[in-house]
Amino acid sequence: MTDEEKEIARLKKALKEAELERDILKKAISIFSSSDKKNTGL
Repeated sequence: MTDEEKEIARLKKALKEAELERDILKKAISIFSSSDKKNTGL
């Protein structure tokens, strides 16, 4: 494996982790925003 291939593999792993974190945060935002609507009576 060349240095470039190692870097590509590392970046792909980092991208997957970032996408997973983003998806988790999106779900958390939707959960909190729906509970806010319930609490405020909207």
